[in-house]
Amino acid sequence: MTSKNSSVNTKDVQGIFKGFGLKWPYGRFFYCNYSTADAGRELLNRLAPLTSFHDVSEAKSKICINAAFTFHGLKALDVDTEILSSLPPEFVAGMQSRADINGDAGESAPSCWEDIWKKHRVHIWVGVYAETEGLLQEWQRQFEGWVSSQEEGVTIIGSQDVSRLVSRKDQPVYIEDPASQPQTPVLLEHFGFRDGMGNPAIKGLVDKHVAGSGSLGVDGKWSALPTGEFLLGYVDSNGEIPIAPKPQSFSQNGTFMVLRKLAQDVDLFRDYLSELAGRLDGNADDIASRMVGRRRDGTPLIKDAKSDFDFTFQSDSEGRQCPMGSHMRRANPRDSFGEGFGSLLVDRHRILRRAITYGKLVEHGQRQAEVNGDDGQGLMFIVLNASISRQFEFVQQQWINYGNEFNQGNDRDPIVGLQEGGGQMVIPGDKQRKSVICDNLRQFVTCRGGDYFFLPGIDAFCGLAKG
Repeated sequence: MTSKNSSVNTKDVQGIFKGFGLKWPYGRFFYCNYSTADAGRELLNRLAPLTSFHDVSEAKSKICINAAFTFHGLKALDVDTEILSSLPPEFVAGMQSRADINGDAGESAPSCWEDIWKKHRVHIWVGVYAETEGLLQEWQRQFEGWVSSQEEGVTIIGSQDVSRLVSRKDQPVYIEDPASQPQTPVLLEHFGFRDGMGNPAIKGLVDKHVAGSGSLGVDGKWSALPTGEFLLGYVDSNGEIPIAPKPQSFSQNGTFMVLRKLAQDVDLFRDYLSELAGRLDGNADDIASRMVGRRRDGTPLIKDAKSDFDFTFQSDSEGRQCPMGSHMRRANPRDSFGEGFGSLLVDRHRILRRAITYGKLVEHGQRQAEVNGDDGQGLMFIVLNASISRQFEFVQQQWINYGNEFNQGNDRDPIVGLQEGGGQMVIPGDKQRKSVICDNLRQFVTCRGGDYFFLPGIDAFCGLAKG
């Protein structure tokens, strides 16, 4: 089916699509279960009104609330069989059943996940973001009080505190080289690198950094990616409106959400790099940057980059500046797959990330147990995409955990890839640097659970609340 693209009703799109950024730096995720459809609808009515993309754009709310459902959550609401049967099979199966595709093995195997994710108990994710910790705590108190007042039916089976990490000069995150410390405030992840830079420019919704973040045409010009790659009911890169759950009133302005709790072993990451650099007489922070694919402050490794966002890999086809096997190049290959194609071979697999960190920052010289105890630290990795299989799962399987498309053989992503012993990454040398082999890579990031969710438009959410 084809159609002309229409403008997006941003009042019907949930706010997480816009992203909550630094205005709402504090958050808490609630994972809830309801025993009856009536109880589920009571919960939905309690959560309404949800925060819209428009609300976030206008910065009207001090508290932002969004919600998404697992397949079992929709089924428990007694959603019509016609709708359930039209949902994509990977969503119906759930993330646990897709472990082989996603590389969830070893310490990341579903058998090792947190208990709430093991038996399809999570029906709904409720994401609450706030301007201050006080506002968040007050909302939490009221919500938990409401749940407790229900004699039966709604249970909070788990929750997760989240917050934004921002670099500061008095909070060093480098391993050995102070010069690698970001000099201006930027959003960080726990390994000490700027985060949130690889998101796509999307027509009608996200228009920042189109040059470098959008689609690169064969003529060398950048344009925003079609809305339908990320939001249901709109034209995609093929000029068609993709198949979506029926009826249209259920799926319009909705999308599919992937949520993964990714634990980051900061001690292991730093210790590995210190040992490797010592053995090779190298710079641990420089090696880390080449494994990631950017400097700590987000500066590209590509020498002819026009900005932190606007660059291609055309001048670095051998990966001597930004290694072919680096995390950034795998996650968003841009124009890596053949001269003259632009980003044509990549565009259909782009994902919109809305991740947020959990745990406190482990500074230079600290050990993670001193800072975060047994709770650890990591990333609540959230992806929004119109097709879980074509977008998230493709990236996870083909680009993160396979190496053929990058001429890397059996080598996997050095940061988030599955490492089963003996894994490596090659950092090619140039006239100033010798080649480096990062051998015996360790499992720096481990999946602790998660699932696939449907994030409905706000009108559809209200329809579910009415039954």
